[in-house]
Amino acid sequence: MVNMTEKDSKKSFNIRPFNTADYPQMQKIYEQGLRSGHASYETNALTLEQFSSSKIMASVFVAVETDDDSKVLGWVSAAPISSRSVFHGVVEDSIYIDSSAQGRGIAGALLDKLIDTCEELHKWAIHSWIFPENEGSAALHKSRGFVKVGTYSHLAKMTYGDLAGSWRDTDVYEKLLPKPKNI
Repeated sequence: MVNMTEKDSKKSFNIRPFNTADYPQMQKIYEQGLRSGHASYETNALTLEQFSSSKIMASVFVAVETDDDSKVLGWVSAAPISSRSVFHGVVEDSIYIDSSAQGRGIAGALLDKLIDTCEELHKWAIHSWIFPENEGSAALHKSRGFVKVGTYSHLAKMTYGDLAGSWRDTDVYEKLLPKPKNI
């Protein structure tokens, strides 16, 4: 567990590995992101089973209040970008913070933890797909060394929210990690 204390926050927080009891809170935080219209093309949160089968579970971490280990403030995870074995070292990140916990440095701490974990798991690149309107996520990723490598124009049509029916662009950011020696 990592203890993080932010100078300007009222409370400190810890980062620890995910456990299944966290998932209902993680779903709610994800759904907050969905309601923003700038977090995902998805319309619903995954079930725990779907989440567990689509994520690299060793990469899933939650931020919790220091004084309440059961209060989830945000979460991070990595998922394979492809089922092809040649791409096993390339992942896509997901990071979501409860709206009431934003501005405390939680997102940066979680992304730092994910980067370190991906290196430990012998991954060599992390990709993040971000709507151009999600300036906060883009700034967070850039602050951690991610580089915008391109934009998919009109990648998909939104099916919900204020932008339902609109074709959305998606920026792709990449962070290259040290290449594993034993591949």
